[in-house]
Amino acid sequence: MRVVELLAIGVLLLLVSGCATNAMTGRKQLALVSEKTVIEKSDSMYMSLVDSYDKKGKISKDPDVNERVRTISNRLVHRAIEYRPETVSWNWQVNVIEDDTPNAFCMPGGKMGVNTGLLEKIQPTDDELAQVMGHEISHALANHGAEKMSNQILGQIIVGTIAVAAAASEGSNGRYNQNTQRAVQDMAAVGTAAFITLPNSRTAETEADKMGVEIAAQAGYDPAAAISIWEKMMAATKQESRGDFWSTHPSPPNRIDAFKALQAPMQQIYAESKLIYTGENKPSFSFVKMGSDPLASSSNVRIVTNDDVSNSFAMPTIDSKPRVFYSAEFVSFKEGTLELTCINCALNNYMSNSTVNEYIQKEDWRRLMQTVIKTNHKSDLSYYHLGLAAEGMGHKDAARLYFEKARELFHGQEFSCATAKMNKCKDMNIAELVENKLGANEYALSEK
Repeated sequence: MRVVELLAIGVLLLLVSGCATNAMTGRKQLALVSEKTVIEKSDSMYMSLVDSYDKKGKISKDPDVNERVRTISNRLVHRAIEYRPETVSWNWQVNVIEDDTPNAFCMPGGKMGVNTGLLEKIQPTDDELAQVMGHEISHALANHGAEKMSNQILGQIIVGTIAVAAAASEGSNGRYNQNTQRAVQDMAAVGTAAFITLPNSRTAETEADKMGVEIAAQAGYDPAAAISIWEKMMAATKQESRGDFWSTHPSPPNRIDAFKALQAPMQQIYAESKLIYTGENKPSFSFVKMGSDPLASSSNVRIVTNDDVSNSFAMPTIDSKPRVFYSAEFVSFKEGTLELTCINCALNNYMSNSTVNEYIQKEDWRRLMQTVIKTNHKSDLSYYHLGLAAEGMGHKDAARLYFEKARELFHGQEFSCATAKMNKCKDMNIAELVENKLGANEYALSEK
């Protein structure tokens, strides 16, 4: 049993140490491999894939199709970068592939492909094609590729751990028959698929749906197309069942319902953004970088230099206040009306202390906000942290309200960090910190 216990502890430690909060979604992801590693592997795979199609004459030479896909891609990427500014350095690229399968993809690092089968069999409008491509781009933004690879690695570790445990249980000599080994491996594989791969994959798909429709709306594409494209997909595939427990993807009917629920906030974004893309006022640049890429001369890949960037569509620069994806919690947060309600979350709050301090030191206000909201602990310190996050993200009125709430809870004692059993204030004087904040000119002026 000693061997089994040690193996179990090892896997548990791996899970704890290998998780990281994703800034796009606020969800903790398994991250046993770095995004950089996955992007390098994806770049190599993409070049091999496109090169193979190119040698067969299967890379589209149709200028109208290529320009259509390039234009939609540029608009989406232009907006996607506003949510994750560091991706401006990705070598974004798109190729139209002559393949009958109705599919599109975006690999980690921004390498995209659109099959002619999608264009010809589904016949999407520009708005509908933008929904598909926005979804695929979102997988790359949310680092789902690294998460998927990490899950596969963890699955292999679990299979090996159970096999070793079974061997140890057979006797001190460590030998066990082949039937036992095969049964153990089969069980481990099924367990891995059911409780690791499938739930995460379905979660990733749902996240990409929500992110994709918002990116498309920001790029001036109608969110209603997210519904119509899935109605077309459902008609083409005959997948009308709502059951998706064993599926890696949400069922089409469930997806359609989710998109319907998002229409009101997405239509508001669309109404504001579509005016940017009217008439001749369109992006005139591509995110494909100049380099030694042997496929750079492909007819559907446009190479530009910085001199080609023009007018209001200049290539985005790194912004300290990146966009945050829509959620009801975020809307409440930036309005200053978010309420923290959990009074029995002291342990979770204490456990998140080091993470919170790290985000404050790095001025990572988005992740700070996400962590505090997820912990949901009602205390003066939590509201002080919400105030810091709101201030850092430019929501001054909301920050003032959170600082005032922190002051109120401090003097009420019941929800004061200083009197809590798990005191994480240490030498911090919340009342003094809050008074210093509220006494600043910017907050004093906002009260007049």
